[in-house]
This record gives sequence, C-alpha cells and structure tokens, in this order.
Amino acid sequence: YNKTTDDDVKLALLMEYLDGIKGTLFRQTQFAEFELRMHKMAEKGEQITGDSMSELYRSIVQAYYGHNEGVCIVPDYIDIEWAYIPHFYYNYYVYQYSTSFTASTALAERIMNKESGALDKYMEFLSAGGSKYPIDLLKDAGVDMTTSVPFDKTMKMMNWAMDEIEKILANKGI
Repeated sequence: YNKTTDDDVKLALLMEYLDGIKGTLFRQTQFAEFELRMHKMAEKGEQITGDSMSELYRSIVQAYYGHNEGVCIVPDYIDIEWAYIPHFYYNYYVYQYSTSFTASTALAERIMNKESGALDKYMEFLSAGGSKYPIDLLKDAGVDMTTSVPFDKTMKMMNWAMDEIEKILANKGI
C-alpha cells in the first residue's frame, strides 16, 4: 500500500482488505453463531427442521446486517442460504477463520511497528508447529486471544481503511 502513489491501486488494495474483513471476520462469525445455536437447540432436545434452521439463519443474518434497524434490507431468499454452505456439513470450525484473521492482524501490527522481538517471536510461533495449543503459541508470540485486544486492533485497522478510502475518494471529487 505504501509503495504506490496510484490512488486507484490504493483503493483496490483497501477494498480487498475490507472485503476480507467482511467475508472472513463478520460472515464466518455469523456462520459460527448459526452453528453454535443449532448445536444448543439439539442439546436441549428441540426439534430441528429445515424451517427452524431457515428461521434461525434469517434472524441471525438480519441481526448482523441491521435489517430491523433499516441499515440493510435482507431479502427473504436468504432463509435457505444455510443449505448450500459447505462449512455446515463438517465439524464446527468456522470460528477459526475470524480468530485467525484477528490474530494475524495483531501479529502483523507488532512486526510492522517494529516492536522489539516481534519478528523473532513470530518466527518462533511458525516454527512451534503443534507443540502447544494455538492459544498458548499466540500468547508466546505476543498476542493474547483471551482478551479483546486482537479484535480491537482489527477494528482499528478496518476503520483506518475506511478513512483512507474516504480521503482518496474526496481527493478525486467523488
């Protein structure tokens, strides 16, 4: 991003980053919430049908997109989207996409800010393989996923990207 002066290239990079946040952080969290709530329904012995899954999925999507607040109108056909998302046919894992995105943002920030030892700790993290639980390996690398700090850093980066887009568009008169 910092190696180009071309505003169109910068816009493309910023938009790609925001699309990654939308698809990886928000959407995968939405999927994880759907899966978790489905599991809780099963644990309670509640009947799970296509209709109940569609109703639950719609309510979650509407909440995430601000449907009831008029932010984004969610069309009715979204109800059945859950049925063709392949993630739901496997073990509960989609939460890992969003946690990995936030962890990588925190790791990258430490390296980009040239924090003392950050690069070495990152290389040790990569070299550690499966020697410890991932949450412990990340903590050793300087990222504590038991706090909101990695998520907060990601939201800060998201807001920075949106601010940059607004500045570039304002300079273009758009």
